Amino acid sequence: MSDNERQLVLLGPQPQYASLQTALAELHLESPVALITAGWETDENDDHQLKQAIGVEAINLNLFARTEQLFADDSELIQTLQARQDELRHLRDAYNDRLSHLLKAARQMIRRKDTLVNLDPERESAIEMVRQLDRQYFVRTSQINDQYEERLQTSTRQFVVQHRGEIARLLNRVNAILIAGGHVAIILNRLKIFGILEMRPDLPIIAWSGGAMALSDQVVFFHDSPPQGPGDAEVLRAGMSLFHDVLPLPDAKSRLNLDDQARVELFARRFNLFKCVIFDEQTILKRQNGGWEVKGQGPVTRLGESGRVLEFDS
Repeated sequence: MSDNERQLVLLGPQPQYASLQTALAELHLESPVALITAGWETDENDDHQLKQAIGVEAINLNLFARTEQLFADDSELIQTLQARQDELRHLRDAYNDRLSHLLKAARQMIRRKDTLVNLDPERESAIEMVRQLDRQYFVRTSQINDQYEERLQTSTRQFVVQHRGEIARLLNRVNAILIAGGHVAIILNRLKIFGILEMRPDLPIIAWSGGAMALSDQVVFFHDSPPQGPGDAEVLRAGMSLFHDVLPLPDAKSRLNLDDQARVELFARRFNLFKCVIFDEQTILKRQNGGWEVKGQGPVTRLGESGRVLEFDS
């Protein structure tokens, strides 16, 4: 079974696990299921409420704790990964320095209301310059990650092999994988280190918030008003590419200024290869017959290139 054929359900934030319970019922899952809560970091095993909400036996794969043990057992692994993070951090700083100027120019062009001349070509050119920078950065981060994966050869490292064997035995017992939210980069790194998605490509996956982001083609960080001041959405890196047409935006109603048409328009046009979908507590998207079926209550919405929030259509 290919990644595109795998049963997949994407959800937004889960403060009370209401839409998760709906999704579980929709898939008619039998006990047990596997949990990935690595995005919670040191709170990984604080999963009592989650397990209660699931209502079936749940086995936490403990990917965060396993990685911490790996780092203790394999000093070369942690040193190499730290070197990779140093390179990526410097590259990200350079990207953000360039990005802020290009986004400012693009927003200014979108906000201009000149009536004597059609500025649409200039607006598109300004946005395309942002897209080009995003593409360049995406390629560069992918190259660095590929180079380090080649150096690490994780699939043959003794302690990684041991953990993968243990995880494989656990996955052979379950009927689905549930991936919680949290720190998306940590979720992504743990999925890759342990090769989770390759072990049982037949297993359905339900993922929410950061977990859903990690499964996308590319991970985008976004917040219009972070604590440190006005924010710019930025590409982080490639995701696991379990789906290709949706860019999940968890909790976008509080993280994005959806009343600012210029910002909404720029976001949607900048990432125009995807449908930029707003994921809130009620959002349930189930992959069905090559498209997406909306489940749960209320409409699912996306950012429109007009600068308005539109109803999502699969």
